[in-house]
Amino acid sequence: MLRRMRKRILLAALLLGCLFCVGFARQARERAKWEYKMACGRPNLTQLGEEGWELATATQDGNVVCLYFKRPK
Repeated sequence: MLRRMRKRILLAALLLGCLFCVGFARQARERAKWEYKMACGRPNLTQLGEEGWELATATQDGNVVCLYFKRPK
């Protein structure tokens, strides 16, 4: 009885391990590739949004603000 339970637990652990590895392999294949765009000053944010650009970060050097955008290729 105890031996049978151990075998079932081991089989369940192996099955979960395999599913875990398959999930990581699928995620690596489906990893998105991005393209980037930098806009300094006052860009037209509505137009950039309609083109699929998403704000990733912003920096400021004195009075100049630069916005960095990304979108999937």
